[in-house]
Amino acid sequence: MIRWSIQEVRRIAIRLAQRRINPAYVIAWSCWRRAHQAAAQRAHLKTKMQL
Repeated sequence: MIRWSIQEVRRIAIRLAQRRINPAYVIAWSCWRRAHQAAAQRAHLKTKMQL
């Protein structure tokens, strides 16, 4: 997973403070998003290294 960004921490804090969404969902979504971004970053670097 990629590292936590300031914006990601702010987004999670705001979602948790609003209390409209289940906290487990907020954390799970954040983990999925960071894992997806890491996979995209690896694919980008792999393509870049092949050039």
